[in-house]
Amino acid sequence: MASFEIVEREGMHWVKANLDQEELRAEAGALSYIEGDITVDSPIPTYRQFLAAMLAEESLMRPRYRGTGSVYLEPTLGGFHVIDLDDDEWIFEAGSYWASEGDIQISAHCESMWTSLWAGDGLLKFRTKVRGTGKVVVRTPGPVEAVAVNGSYRTEGRIVVGRTSSLAYKVRRPTRRLIDYVLAGETFLKSFEGDGKLLTCPTPYWRMRLQEMMRTR
Repeated sequence: MASFEIVEREGMHWVKANLDQEELRAEAGALSYIEGDITVDSPIPTYRQFLAAMLAEESLMRPRYRGTGSVYLEPTLGGFHVIDLDDDEWIFEAGSYWASEGDIQISAHCESMWTSLWAGDGLLKFRTKVRGTGKVVVRTPGPVEAVAVNGSYRTEGRIVVGRTSSLAYKVRRPTRRLIDYVLAGETFLKSFEGDGKLLTCPTPYWRMRLQEMMRTR
């Protein structure tokens, strides 16, 4: 199985993937450089994959790296997290998927129109879905916390990076009565319900936060 290393230097993080006659898939444009005998190609997407990628605002092409050597991916001021899947299925927020082993299946998941609309995501919201056994790397704005959910988990902000497909995604009022909701001045909460796991990032790295503040000026 391919191995992933998260390297940190000068406040930056990047992923080093080590291959031994193995296969790696990565986000388009993520490559920094390659060491060793590794070939690169891009599988031609089906019409359905093309349509889902366009609607999800995700990369259409996710290059495939095969051979023996090391693949270094682009650095970021944010961070990365490696998940070990054991015949699991995860759904990630847009822009979170970064790389995975070749045996991992990559597709798109569409949320319900009503939920997407009330969550402020538009009429249609597609997210990247992965399934299988192996390692997956996700890109995050800061340190990741793994949360086991048995019932519900509600959040106002966009702190959830990914969830197992066993969790339903809903939008709920923070209060029982409509008048309390109006007076409280809170927005609708994103609710993840059922039994499963979440990856959350409640606190970004300060340098990532500073970069975002400078971009908005």
